[in-house]
Amino acid sequence: MILALQQTELYEVLNHPDNPIYVHLNDTKLERDIWDIRQDLPTLAEDAQLNGSRTISFKAISLPWLKELTKLSVLVAVGNRRWSLSRLLNILSATNNFSKWLVEQGYVTPSLLTLQIVQQWAQDKSMSQVHCLSGLLYVLRQSGCIQFQVSYLGQNRTKPPKIIPEEVKHKLDIALEQLDKPIYLMFKLHAALGTRISEISKIPIDCLRWREGVPRIRLCTGKQDNSKQEQDLPEELVFLVKQQQVLVRQEFGEDFPWLFSHWVWSTKGFQHQDSWPPNVKYHREQPKKLREKLNNLLTRIIEKNDIRTNDGSLAHVTTHMYRRTYATIADRMGKRPDQIQNGLRHANPDMQDSYVCVSPQEQEKRTERVLVDKDGRHTIYPTDQDSQFLRKEWGARQVELGLCTRPKINEKCEFEYVCLGCEHVRFADEHLPQLLQVRERNQELLEHCLEAGQSDSRKAHSARQFISILNTIVAGLWAEGNQKLTHE
Repeated sequence: MILALQQTELYEVLNHPDNPIYVHLNDTKLERDIWDIRQDLPTLAEDAQLNGSRTISFKAISLPWLKELTKLSVLVAVGNRRWSLSRLLNILSATNNFSKWLVEQGYVTPSLLTLQIVQQWAQDKSMSQVHCLSGLLYVLRQSGCIQFQVSYLGQNRTKPPKIIPEEVKHKLDIALEQLDKPIYLMFKLHAALGTRISEISKIPIDCLRWREGVPRIRLCTGKQDNSKQEQDLPEELVFLVKQQQVLVRQEFGEDFPWLFSHWVWSTKGFQHQDSWPPNVKYHREQPKKLREKLNNLLTRIIEKNDIRTNDGSLAHVTTHMYRRTYATIADRMGKRPDQIQNGLRHANPDMQDSYVCVSPQEQEKRTERVLVDKDGRHTIYPTDQDSQFLRKEWGARQVELGLCTRPKINEKCEFEYVCLGCEHVRFADEHLPQLLQVRERNQELLEHCLEAGQSDSRKAHSARQFISILNTIVAGLWAEGNQKLTHE
């Protein structure tokens, strides 16, 4: 441990054998300010390859004690897989800014790190910066280095919207036209298809398909089989995709496998505050750090074009908000949950519930009819009560010829495959045509057995049993139908 920490009140806390930081105190990596991700943080090696990062640096953290606490926190959080590489990089960025601010304000000793000080720093910072610093503070509290809770960081702030407001989306669509065509197309595909950013970088050059005259695009999710990796493509984007294919092949040759290539900011472009729109240089490799770059672009576009919400505040938009906006619009258009799931390419059928944003007024109007009453009556449940439970319950209660109303629906049924003879099954008018077909098939089976001299066979006995049960059910449904007509 370096002298900066040995001379603080934290020394005894960190040296306690029960402290999760204790096992890392003599790690030789603490002596270096630049770490090789593959060698020093092997659990993040795969992320580093996809992200395009090779090292992480602690040099910008100007306070020695904060630098060492950050290094120790990284070892703890990455070791228990709490932090991914992207989260780690964001936390380091927020910590760098926090360190500079502490020096400017004269808060240069760890004893001054209090709730009030962090609140003061958080007042004029973005939600993302505050959230990232809270990740570091959480680990420090778990290690006993600080005594205050960090949940305060979002309490007095207005939570950013989960979807892009309509007034912002319209202005943003216009502003995006300022960008290079390849980057503009990335945003257009992202918005139209609700893609993950990782899916954008993996779109193959030969991605266009036509199914029964409908244009489709291939998206490689890595989570679904090939048959589910295509999605309908709006016709207005077909020309842009074809144009991008031509540009890529001209620039990098026929053997380049991706629709988009890696790109970096030129010195006189994005990095220069007075230059807009940004200039980009393209390289012959798969795109890297795409989420970070597109989010940075969104921030700059909003600032340069002064895009504001209806309340006058500067808009806040991230790439993930496009995905939630896609799901919400699909829901408002009347798409079924399974259709939204396919559009988002979710392997879990319940994931899309958290992606659809419904206003309280709309939620009050939504109901879902579920037949679960023991007497077969309709019981109405609001969808916001527990949509995941309702979906599973509804699926479990659908049987071949009716609707099961037995209690404890998720337990094994002793009448499995013989629902017609179960006391818990109920039938409605819409089941009548199929019930009549089943009765007719059993009558034909019984006649065939009689003609073959097999009147005492198991098949004949089963057919008689089904015919008897179905006669009772059909007669009951006809009686109910006649009774309704009489009342009308």
